Amino acid sequence: MEEWRKFRAPGRVNIIGEHTDYNDGFVLPFSIDMHVQVKLRRSNSHRFIVYSEYFDEHFESDEIKRTGKWVDYIIGVVWAFEEDGYKVDPMEIHVESNLPMGVGLSSSAALEVSVGYGLSKIMNYGIAKMELVRIARKAEVEFVGVRCGVMDQFTAVFGRKDNAIFLDTMKMEFEYIPLNLGEFEFKLIDSKVKHELSFSEYNRRRRECEEILKILGKRSFRELAIDDLKDLKDEKLRKRGTHVLEENRRVLESVEHLKRGEMIELGRLLYESHYSLRDLYEVSCEEVDFIVDFLRECESVAGARMVGGGFGGGIIVLVKKGRFNEIFGRLRESYRRMFGRNLDYLDLKSAGGVEEVEP
Repeated sequence: MEEWRKFRAPGRVNIIGEHTDYNDGFVLPFSIDMHVQVKLRRSNSHRFIVYSEYFDEHFESDEIKRTGKWVDYIIGVVWAFEEDGYKVDPMEIHVESNLPMGVGLSSSAALEVSVGYGLSKIMNYGIAKMELVRIARKAEVEFVGVRCGVMDQFTAVFGRKDNAIFLDTMKMEFEYIPLNLGEFEFKLIDSKVKHELSFSEYNRRRRECEEILKILGKRSFRELAIDDLKDLKDEKLRKRGTHVLEENRRVLESVEHLKRGEMIELGRLLYESHYSLRDLYEVSCEEVDFIVDFLRECESVAGARMVGGGFGGGIIVLVKKGRFNEIFGRLRESYRRMFGRNLDYLDLKSAGGVEEVEP
């Protein structure tokens, strides 16, 4: 029996630039030291043998077809490989993860990238990093059916420890920005809520953005200025477009503040981003707004905002070192009284991108 080989890809947190990556915009994520890990070897029986300790599930199949379950992210990568002319031998795949789901850390992209990187290595294809990004995203968009942007897969592949990635998703050009946070650090609060409309509303926002471009006769938001949105008769569409254009501006400003170590200014932009997501893009929710509003009253917190698709999930917090635990204790008690839920949080430490590790 062939020996196992083990590969892992990180999750990511996006400092700022929400709902911009599928609009040819700018984003500023960094990869984190929580990973999806996969062990791979050729199978002597079924086309796919997949086992996950995380889900405590076992799956076997000889067909490349959708199941409606989490294994579609794996099957989709094999499908994308073969769609592009890369034959894939039958594989046995074991999945492990310490990356929480549902808080905006992109566990699906980490799974896709770790599997794709492993297949490339085992099959000796030597697929380039940018090609791996494209294949992993193709699996999610065309096979699984989630119309995501490119940020998640890109960060899982290109992540670098102690750096954020300033990515132009239209030109696919990027720059590493050192995470020089000074006396501050990032935390992630898990609201422990995920409203059911998150997926449908995400796709609706994409359609609304496409409608804006169609009405205004443009191919990309990068061809638009704020004044152009005055030609939209629909107030809702004006709101959506305003968020996208202003969020791009915030990313550009955030990059400069991060380069100069200006954490108070960076934090201000995090708050601006959240309230734009709440009021203009309308993808927040009562629980997340409560958390951000609470943190804004705390002197040691420079900034906070929702992360991910919206309607629950995680909140990134830029806070002075050594002050978070006391703040979180008070917040947790207030949140429990208001919503009857217990909060949790994660330390956010940076990490490198996808890699092979000792099995």
